Amino acid sequence: MTFLRKLLRKRGGLLLKVAGGLILGGIVLGGGGLIYCGIMSHTARELPKPGGPYTIGRTVFDWVDQTRTETFAHKPGIKRELMVWVWYPEQSGASKEAASYLPSTWAQAWDQYHGGSLFGDWLISRAETIRAHAFENVPFATNQARYPVLIFSPGMGLLPTDYTTLIEDLVSHGYIVVGIAPTYSASVVAFSDGRVVQATDEGKGGSDSDPADVINAHLQQIEKVWAADTIFVMNQLERLNSSGQSLFAGRLDLERLGLFGHSFGGATAAEVCHLDERCKAGIDLDGNLFGDVVQQGLTKPFLFMHHGTTDDCNDCKDLFTQARSVLRRVPTGEKYILGVEGMKHMNFSDFSVMFSPFKLMGILGPIDGARGLSITSAYVRAFFDTYLNRKPSPLLRGPDSAYPEVRFDQL
Repeated sequence: MTFLRKLLRKRGGLLLKVAGGLILGGIVLGGGGLIYCGIMSHTARELPKPGGPYTIGRTVFDWVDQTRTETFAHKPGIKRELMVWVWYPEQSGASKEAASYLPSTWAQAWDQYHGGSLFGDWLISRAETIRAHAFENVPFATNQARYPVLIFSPGMGLLPTDYTTLIEDLVSHGYIVVGIAPTYSASVVAFSDGRVVQATDEGKGGSDSDPADVINAHLQQIEKVWAADTIFVMNQLERLNSSGQSLFAGRLDLERLGLFGHSFGGATAAEVCHLDERCKAGIDLDGNLFGDVVQQGLTKPFLFMHHGTTDDCNDCKDLFTQARSVLRRVPTGEKYILGVEGMKHMNFSDFSVMFSPFKLMGILGPIDGARGLSITSAYVRAFFDTYLNRKPSPLLRGPDSAYPEVRFDQL
């Protein structure tokens, strides 16, 4: 017994030493990891450069729809108010210093939302560290009298500025892009008078504890609001275009108007293209569909682009099935379903080129972030060039050796 007790004491002491070493090692590694994340989240980074010939202007509008009462706010009786971002081709050389990724009020709210705690603040790039390429409130480019217009809707909880890389590249090729920040659905919205509002459960589809059918019913209602937002913005653009006091007076070619969006914003683009004839063509980037378009379908040119391919993407098969049904009445040669191998849902946004934990979480795919955005921009531009600018693109004819990641699904 004496020998056994001595052996247990020795082994027990050894186990304690090993456990203590593991704990200490974990603390050291964890501390080192936090230091690394802290450095990376505060390290300046430049978004991929736009590839077109135009430099880029940017401005923002605060618009109130006096015909609609806000349904997502906790304060009753207020009217629906939207902040709308506009990127446009600028007169080259008009400005020397690019605007910040987000204005200061927006940046502080954005950082607080995505950080939310000391550790959270270290796990994603801060807005103040990100450099974009647009210039604030500069003169319009005079190369053309008018430019085609694209209205963009972000994914649920996101802002149009979260897609700056994609948007700036489109603008550099001669498009005006109008991005809607959906109040109470977007993470944060900063109004022109300094008010900041965050998303509400009502604006995002209910709480996580709600049953699936309840959440789906909420999303159907939100889709109606977002569609009405887009139609309201269309009306506002018509007013801007006819106002002699506007920077945009006479510059918007609203006969060449396209809609596109990511996730829930992509579903909104499809719904509005069904509802409003002013939409000449549309794109849904990885968004499952809601609204009347699901049953009634589309009749005008439309493109669906989803992450992964139908062979390796179990969670996008529902989108593929919906897309085929919605496109059934679109003429042959004007409808497309594309998959991009290696991409995940958030690869369509700037988060793919920021410092973030999304790749570890499986929200970003293994494809290089800049490469995924470059592919997205190439096909979005090819589609709108074809159907808004009457410049058919060979990229829409089938697989291209320059983009082997892209697969065309059979319709």
